[in-house]
Order: sequence, then structure tokens, then C-alpha cells
Amino acid sequence: MTLLTASLPFSTSYAADLPQPATEPYQVNERVNRAWEFMIAPYFVAANITGTTQVGRLPATDIDVDTGTILENLRFGAMVRAEALYQQKVGAMLDIAYMGLGASADVRAGGGRISVGVDQLIVEGMLFYRVYNSPQTSVDVYAGGRYWDINLDLNAQGTFVGNFDISRGDDWIDPVVGIRAFHMFNDKWSANARGDIGGFGVASDFTWNVQGGIGYHFNKTWSAHMQYKALSVDYDNDKTGTDSFGYDTITHGPLLGVVARF
Repeated sequence: MTLLTASLPFSTSYAADLPQPATEPYQVNERVNRAWEFMIAPYFVAANITGTTQVGRLPATDIDVDTGTILENLRFGAMVRAEALYQQKVGAMLDIAYMGLGASADVRAGGGRISVGVDQLIVEGMLFYRVYNSPQTSVDVYAGGRYWDINLDLNAQGTFVGNFDISRGDDWIDPVVGIRAFHMFNDKWSANARGDIGGFGVASDFTWNVQGGIGYHFNKTWSAHMQYKALSVDYDNDKTGTDSFGYDTITHGPLLGVVARF
């Protein structure tokens, strides 16, 4: 979501990797005969967005929006992650992050002002393979796609190209490859990290995501996680005139989530 999730765009798939902990030896042994494990994790990213966007014939517009501005203009937002793991070895994950913002921060362009509103949807679908697994630590490699759907509402007043009130957007899918790791310090505290790259000119020129943080485990089922996440994308649809659309942003901020494993 992985806004003005990405989000102004929340680049709002602003999405989070809330991990499946590798637990104590006796807990792992209890699951030996269980073919499947599942995890669901609603979360929230306190996003900050910086970068540029370009729509139609308007000049490229700088974006610099903090968490307070996003929250003031938030119409609706929803973020959730789900995973399934088979035989402690292979699995799939799905992350959905949506954020809709009303007309947000005004930004100067050519002596006038442009007011921007954004709807951003980011959906990640990944398959992963557990290359290392011990009672305390797991390491996964993953690959898949990150889908972006960005819609911008721009109102320009007093710019050198005149006054405009236009809506433009685009959607695309970036191939993504990455790695993540998880470590359980004891029965209560854990740490996790994730990083991936993608795009490669297939859709966006390049995209990357990094995040990491700590978790507190109340019991075998419930845990809470805090991370810091940064998601970047550099996209241009290579069109001209009124169909032109470009989006080059970094969305970053703290992530809070609750995990249920069963």
C-alpha cells in the first residue's frame, strides 16, 4: 500500500510483513503433524510520502506529506496481511493496503498551487520457500507480484499552464523478489526483517521495499508487532499529452500490527 499505501499516494502496499514466529522447540514439535499453518494480521502504517508525480500536461509536482496531513484528509483506509505455510517449508502470502485521501496538501508549482487527492490500492501476492528453519530462527526467500492502482485528483490554480481540475491514474504489476528473516529471542520477544526489489522495467522502472522491527508474543496465537517500513516506486507510463502519468515516491513510517496464528 506494498498515499497523499501508498500510499497522495500511499505507496499507501504502503505493504507490511508481519511474520510467523519460529517458536520454542516443544511448540515446533507440536506442529510436526500439522500440514498447514495460517496467519492473519491487520495493521496500520503511519505514512510519510515524499517524491514527485506528473499528470497530463501539468508539470512534475513535488510531494512532501507527513503523517498528520494524511490522517487529517483520510476518507478510508484498510490494511491486512494473510499467510499460509505448508509443512514448515513452502507458503503463500497476500497483503492488501488501501487508502483514500481527500484534497490534501497544497504544493507550489510555477507560482500557483496544485491541490492533490489520492486513492491508492496496493496488493502483494507472493510465494515463499523456507531455506532455513530452527526452533528460534527462520529465513524465507520469496517471489511474486505487487499490484498498484493509483488515482490522482489534481486541482491547479494560477499555474503558468493555467487552471485545471482533472483526474488521472494508472494501474500496473511489478515482479518482485526478496528475502525475510525472523528470530525468537525468548518466549516473549522476537525480531524480524524483510527486503525486496522489483519492477526491472517490466512496469515500473524500479521498486524496492525494506522493513524491520520487533514483536511481543502474548501466547502461541496472539502477538503484536512494531516495524519501520519504507516502500519506493518509480513509474512512468511513457505516454504524452493528457494521458501522461508518472509516480516516483517513497512512502515510509512506523507500522503497528496484531497477528493471529492458527
